[in-house]
Amino acid sequence: MNATLAAGIVEAQFPQLVPARVAYLGEGGDSMAFDVNDAWVFRFPKHGDAERQLLVERQILPVLSESAPLPIPIFSFHGEPSPAFPRHFGGYRKLAGVPGSELDPARVAFPVLAPAIGRFLSWLHAFPAGDAVRRGVVREPVDSLLEERRAATLADFDLLDTVAPDAPLEIWRAYIRNAMRNARPPAPALVHNDVSAEHILLDETARTISGVIDWGDVAISDPAIDLAGVFHWGGPALVDAVFPAYQGPADDQLVSRARFLAACQGVEDVRFGLDHDRREFIVSGLRALRLCAGP
Repeated sequence: MNATLAAGIVEAQFPQLVPARVAYLGEGGDSMAFDVNDAWVFRFPKHGDAERQLLVERQILPVLSESAPLPIPIFSFHGEPSPAFPRHFGGYRKLAGVPGSELDPARVAFPVLAPAIGRFLSWLHAFPAGDAVRRGVVREPVDSLLEERRAATLADFDLLDTVAPDAPLEIWRAYIRNAMRNARPPAPALVHNDVSAEHILLDETARTISGVIDWGDVAISDPAIDLAGVFHWGGPALVDAVFPAYQGPADDQLVSRARFLAACQGVEDVRFGLDHDRREFIVSGLRALRLCAGP
């Protein structure tokens, strides 16, 4: 998939967008995103699981948008499979702002943003899980989550030798190996499941959140997953600033689970960066490990 192919697919199904001026925005493991006419973002799933999740987004995001405290995407264009592209795809009105991952963390006014993050997570985690499930959101097992993440992270850990040989790798490894052993399963909640800096849009002053995007992993799971994104981005200082505004399901292990999951995400980011030649993921992954796994 490239911008030329995407333009042809969009024009064939949505003549109101002709001529489609298309520019590549980016991609992850699940989807590719393109800007269309400086007004719309079109997402094209890379595989069947991502396609199924996109169909779930179509169902749940309009409902969430009715009460969301921050702007979120709503799909206005519902692409169908065709010979040109074999999966469903979709387009939503482009939200203003710059992904937090594109800004130097030193520029970001974390203390100013923290209350809005706390209110957003409180709202999301309080949304009735049954309503979400009826719209296709899946329940993920929370009792095995930490051990599955631990095993995957330790399997990839040696990759850090290639990008950060001078880092305190054995301290980080020991933290991931030993933290949160025998943790109690939490009460599940509706989660975004990827509240990372790249999915939080900020205005040009980096003092206001203008949107939360990419809901492709939305699920019923451990609310610590979303708080892990906060840890990953701003470390303990941001989490401490978020908590006074957070009114969600805060059991006494929530912060510890979030810190652990953020450290695991750091290793996953490094692996993704190496696999896809994305230096920015390597940098953010190592930063998260320094913030969450040790000195």
